[in-house]
Amino acid sequence: MTPPSILFDQKDIGLHLLVGFQGLMADEELKSLIDHFHIGGIVLFRRNFESPEQLGELLRQAQEHARRVLGRPLWVAIDQEGGPVQRLKAPFTKLPSARNAARGGAESVAQWASVAARELARTGISINLAPVLDVPPDDPAHFMTERSLGIDPHTVARLGRVWVETLQAHGVSATAKHFPGLGQAEEDPHHYAPVIRWLDTAAIERDLMPFREAIAAGVHAVMTSHALYPFLDPHWPATLSPVVNDEWLRRHLGFEGVLLSDDLDMAAVAERFTWAEVARQGLLATVDFFLLCQRSENIEPFYRALADALKWDADLRGRHETSLGRLRRFGMKLA
Repeated sequence: MTPPSILFDQKDIGLHLLVGFQGLMADEELKSLIDHFHIGGIVLFRRNFESPEQLGELLRQAQEHARRVLGRPLWVAIDQEGGPVQRLKAPFTKLPSARNAARGGAESVAQWASVAARELARTGISINLAPVLDVPPDDPAHFMTERSLGIDPHTVARLGRVWVETLQAHGVSATAKHFPGLGQAEEDPHHYAPVIRWLDTAAIERDLMPFREAIAAGVHAVMTSHALYPFLDPHWPATLSPVVNDEWLRRHLGFEGVLLSDDLDMAAVAERFTWAEVARQGLLATVDFFLLCQRSENIEPFYRALADALKWDADLRGRHETSLGRLRRFGMKLA
């Protein structure tokens, strides 16, 4: 059997990839990812940071190589939430956790978000994977407590909007996460596959409220949750669910921006699905950026799975083209 005619540019496949890498400079590994997989961008971690000067040189080299090889720059993303999740340390400003910033109200959130945005923009980082808009229970020991803006959805919605608008006013794209809400999870998806057992639409609306407000504020990006939401989709976790992302996020809430998966190297996805399943379902779920951050050996098999899915399925190619349109508009916002 011969494959159908290929109606897409295979160099565009890699635009869907936001990847992590090892090292402090744009050396062999990162250049190889650019050369062979035409990646859309990179996600920075503490392992990539030693000093502002070193990080600036890393990004200068990476962007220079990308422009030479791909004819375009890379998107550069980072988790700079504050508190327990802050990749860039001193001499970058030490940011309070979302919970601590929220205690000072909107003025405090705006102040700290503006500090983060100015430092990221000056460094050449275009996407902050923040804010967390999950609404956890009133439990100090919950794994999302310090990363969240509070236990009241109205407060999280109001302060989350301030965070989004402040980041984007300073030229850094905000990312509302983890859609449709990870606050009620009892387990961390880095290690397990959480199940969110909403009982009715009122429970859904409670968790969706902060995301509605972020979308109304024009948030550029949303990141998925790896949890399972049986009330909406008993079969696929949110990252891979067309019901959660296409039907609810895009059609019901009206989100037209870019959708990022959470890190696909997490156990909640990597240990439960094949790369072929992740590629197909992710495209059906309107995911634009697939994140592979911790295990570089997973990048090639996922890239191949994505290429195979597009080669054989005309519907997926259509979704790919629609996604490229969203990515182009996203790039114009950053420009």
